[in-house]
Amino acid sequence: MEMDEGTGGRRRTAPDVDMQRPNDARVYDLLLGGKDNYETDRQLAQQVLKVAPEMPELLQANRRWLAEVVERLLREAAVVQFLDLGSGLPTTDNTHEIAARVNPKAKVVYLDNDPTVIRHGQALLADDRHSFFAEGDLSDPAAVLANPIITGALDLGRPVAVIQCLVLHHIRDTKAAREIVVGYLDALPSGSYLALTHPCNPRDGSRRAEFATGVEEKLRLGFKAVTFRTPDEIATLFEGLELLDPGLVSLGEWWPSPTASPTGASHLIMAGLARKP
Repeated sequence: MEMDEGTGGRRRTAPDVDMQRPNDARVYDLLLGGKDNYETDRQLAQQVLKVAPEMPELLQANRRWLAEVVERLLREAAVVQFLDLGSGLPTTDNTHEIAARVNPKAKVVYLDNDPTVIRHGQALLADDRHSFFAEGDLSDPAAVLANPIITGALDLGRPVAVIQCLVLHHIRDTKAAREIVVGYLDALPSGSYLALTHPCNPRDGSRRAEFATGVEEKLRLGFKAVTFRTPDEIATLFEGLELLDPGLVSLGEWWPSPTASPTGASHLIMAGLARKP
């Protein structure tokens, strides 16, 4: 791709967008009410909604969790640097907008390798001097942390909050997912944080497991590598880190509700915030 010299390397020409296959960022955005999608995305979203009609509300809860965590880190931990990996399409309350409400000088770098996300992210941040968009593969921490956009925007010698919201389920092997997390946190100083959400399937024969399996199977129609993990498997992603209250719990437990979902959808996504000692 060609660099736009007039923007100091911040903007690039977006690559061709594949409209023939569903795209995880577009499907996620569609379920949140977004309009940047194609027929193949709508078909997959409808398949998911057949088994999980609560999915839009659950994804909204995931966004609400992200907002709460970013504000908490800014107010309580004085973290002012955020690296949002696999950020997806711009939607309501993006990470940099949340951060700016608390500290206008907070730095946010988004990273994605999706053509649609790249195009929209660059347009959104074209005139923002505290938020940046880097193109890259989150599964290669060394390359990501050497990206000149990231090294130019963030001081990697100071604490950074690494955000991985609903991205690691696209890595089939749990050991590989763990190595990705370690690759980032090992390279960052003490006082850095991991903010992570991940789809969960207890695989214990319960009704909750049956529901999770149904969602997982529908998503695999478009994304073959999709892998939900058990609570114990997700917990391995936080090894060596100090989990903050309320620990590693489902979104349904993060904000307990007196009305339980009949399908257990509120327990489909687990969330955790942890500090590197």
